[in-house]
Amino acid sequence: MTEATEPRVVVITGAASGIGYATAELFRDLGDTVYGLDIRDTAPEGVTYVECNVGSRESVKAAITGIGEAEGKIDVLANVAGIVQFGRFDTITDDEWDRIHAVDLKGPFMVMQEALPYLRKTRGANIVNVSSVAGRVPQGYTVGYSAAKGGLTQMTRSLALELAPERIRVNAVCPGTVDTPIVSEVAEKYPDDLDPRVADRLMMMLPGRAISPAELGASIVYLASPAARMITGCVLAHDGGMS
Repeated sequence: MTEATEPRVVVITGAASGIGYATAELFRDLGDTVYGLDIRDTAPEGVTYVECNVGSRESVKAAITGIGEAEGKIDVLANVAGIVQFGRFDTITDDEWDRIHAVDLKGPFMVMQEALPYLRKTRGANIVNVSSVAGRVPQGYTVGYSAAKGGLTQMTRSLALELAPERIRVNAVCPGTVDTPIVSEVAEKYPDDLDPRVADRLMMMLPGRAISPAELGASIVYLASPAARMITGCVLAHDGGMS
């Protein structure tokens, strides 16, 4: 039983496509009040779209404050928005490094920081961060991405300890290959000069296929549910054995 006893206020970043979109649908179908944050207005039907660039403090603050003031609280925060980047270490530019960290690491940091006052206004609030298998095990040609996701994984664990006395749970899911537009784009644009064996490992699909966004979303819904009330600081490997 994963349903909450009453509708919750759920905030999901990256809700315009892929994992965020599927997760928003799942929370919506449970009867929750769902807000989908993204730079694109393509959130699912029945989900309230809020324009937000997670790489901008000003944008994040405006989005979260608007929701928090309208609802009086936030029960669930799911940080799903993210980008992927591959390339040789010696070719990474400052701009590329800054961009991947702005979205994948600083973005969740800012969203959680702005949401915390509203998470504190409800009983049993929780946060679920979407990290990556790359944040758990070494992978070639992903130095910037791995560093950002590794940082997000450790930030999740650290914040779980800090917020435990307030009964705010903080967990993470670390997906492997998920069948999303961003993964398809990465596969198509994987640089020809990089070791193809690394690409094969990154795109490994078990059992015989990629994870669907809805499957990953179900893990997020579970971690945010009353059924997981004693789970915090968890980093769930949802990767088909990649790690």
